[in-house]
Amino acid sequence: MTVFLQTAHAANPSIIQNYTTNLRHEQHEIWYVTTRHLPQYKGLQDSVGDIGYYKMEGKSWNKKQSSEFHAAENMDTMIVVHGSPATVSLVSEVCLDVYQHIQVIIPDNKKRMRFVIWSWPADRQVTGLVKEFRDQARRSQPQGYYLGRFIDQCRIKNDTVVVGYSMGARVASCALHLLAGGTSEFTPAITAQSENKVTYLIIAGAINRDWLEPGQHFGKALNVVDRFLNVYNSTDPLLKRYPKLYPKSQSRPDAAGFLGLHSHANLETFGIPIEEINVSAAAGKSHDIRYITRDTETLKKIWTRSLQSAFGDN
Repeated sequence: MTVFLQTAHAANPSIIQNYTTNLRHEQHEIWYVTTRHLPQYKGLQDSVGDIGYYKMEGKSWNKKQSSEFHAAENMDTMIVVHGSPATVSLVSEVCLDVYQHIQVIIPDNKKRMRFVIWSWPADRQVTGLVKEFRDQARRSQPQGYYLGRFIDQCRIKNDTVVVGYSMGARVASCALHLLAGGTSEFTPAITAQSENKVTYLIIAGAINRDWLEPGQHFGKALNVVDRFLNVYNSTDPLLKRYPKLYPKSQSRPDAAGFLGLHSHANLETFGIPIEEINVSAAAGKSHDIRYITRDTETLKKIWTRSLQSAFGDN
């Protein structure tokens, strides 16, 4: 039965009905999966079953059961985890623009693919740029628990690519860290169901440059990854301010999305391809992911170095 979204409640976001796009192939799917209505800090384990699932069918978004999403097999899946601050409206617009942009690099024979917009509570909740940035930084890690549980189910039957953009890189890195048996003071642990690895892509990541290294904050994340690509912009005006997340009395690290990874040598122990692309020429002084994805030559590099290995076949 078709269910039309009619309220502004986050679990039933009618506003996404205003945003649709054309699919490259009939068998492509676009999903909007949301945790905006779920507890942000407590009761995470008890709320996983309440994650909201919506599928774009024609020009409408229809509510679905989680079982329908996770029943799919051999459906190559790209999960895009947005940054912050971001309303439902902005997330819908930006992510669908990104899907349109990447169509130019998706081969014609890639007829079965699923594009997932992962929508977490990244609305502005405090005032002031630095206070807001710190608030969202705290909020992002509990969201990693929800995402980790979702990825774990998805990867059982489907090749999976996880894209963490801006503060979404914190959500995604925490999720992968938990799936690898890591711990976080902000979340419960996760007992993984699957050992299948995922491809990980960070774009303009708002995480410390060394956080993916062994022993660091998300130091186990790359244990569940088969290929990692970091896309950074050394002219990004927002990430230039990243050190202000930390008090002046502490060391003030830069972001992986601004200056790149701290040490490739320290990541070699994971035994996977580790690559980076500086997209400052294409993106310029912007933090908007669309300044990156609308550049065809940059997308071709991302496809070759990251996505082709996961999505190269049918």
